[in-house]
Amino acid sequence: MEAPKITTGGRERVNPTSALYKDAFQHDPVVTYLLNNFSVSARQAYLLTYFQRLLGAAGLNAAEFLEADDWASAAVIMPPGSRVDNLWTLIPAGLIGMVYQVGLRGSYRMLGEYVPLADSMKAKGLRGWKRYYYVFYVATKEEERGRGLSSALLRQVQDGARREGLPVWLEATTVGSMRLYASLGFETVGQVTLGEGIASADGTQKKGGEGVPVWGMVWWPKQEP
Repeated sequence: MEAPKITTGGRERVNPTSALYKDAFQHDPVVTYLLNNFSVSARQAYLLTYFQRLLGAAGLNAAEFLEADDWASAAVIMPPGSRVDNLWTLIPAGLIGMVYQVGLRGSYRMLGEYVPLADSMKAKGLRGWKRYYYVFYVATKEEERGRGLSSALLRQVQDGARREGLPVWLEATTVGSMRLYASLGFETVGQVTLGEGIASADGTQKKGGEGVPVWGMVWWPKQEP
């Protein structure tokens, strides 16, 4: 199989990456949970704006945007020391407006539930390492899946991290993605549950639901995938 053509860039790639993600993440459990105050149709209509705001914030904080085979797949990588939730970039990225649109409940789920739980997994799983690469998002168009495109993007990230001797962190939101990352040498180092008692595993509202599992995973530079 011919190796995919991969290109990289910066915040000028927010819109094409968002256009890919709005379709790729329509049924993602975590995205569904964070936005389940919307109806299904309203959530799907909002996803483009949702990703434009999030990726805009990532771009303002030096994120690297990778794409494979003319936007068949894309990844957004935060470099060491950068965070999407940087207070200085909230307003120019439009995240204040997003807080208004998703409401107090949705905002709490993003900033008061998901972020602290993910940070707790990082603190434990990274063993005190303060510098690491963070895979913010990676996804492939549905019709292009099975070609190894997401794997190729992640291997490129691993190659760069290996040269610097730094780990790579990500969170898996489905069993399928967790297995893909494991095949690339990522180790599961933690698991948290979002919305336990109020959401089902697919992120939709359900009283007494089991909640949405999220797995924290890390790849170490001496480890070969």
